Amino acid sequence: MSRPSTRLINALQTAVISAAIVALVYRATLYGMIEKPPGAAYGMGDIIDFGLGILVFFLGGACAASGLFATLQQRDADPVNAYRPAVIGMTTFVVYYLIHPYIPIIESGP
Repeated sequence: MSRPSTRLINALQTAVISAAIVALVYRATLYGMIEKPPGAAYGMGDIIDFGLGILVFFLGGACAASGLFATLQQRDADPVNAYRPAVIGMTTFVVYYLIHPYIPIIESGP
């Protein structure tokens, strides 16, 4: 792989893992502190939580796609280095998706 594509792939791997951690920490801490308006089905906390989930999804997809493109670009490259971004991108989103509903929500107020 060329130097710029390696930097991009490494940045995407770091970004998807970081985004998943930030989304799960948000869910465990700040999500419960943002109140919904009376009578509303969703509040600002839900919208932020959804946006973070979409961010993890798209970053995971971009990371997986960059790994696949790197594999197609250089067929003689080391398979471990070529498939690692695809595995990290897909696995990070799946782990986020499975853990997200079980994160305890800390409620604020009386």
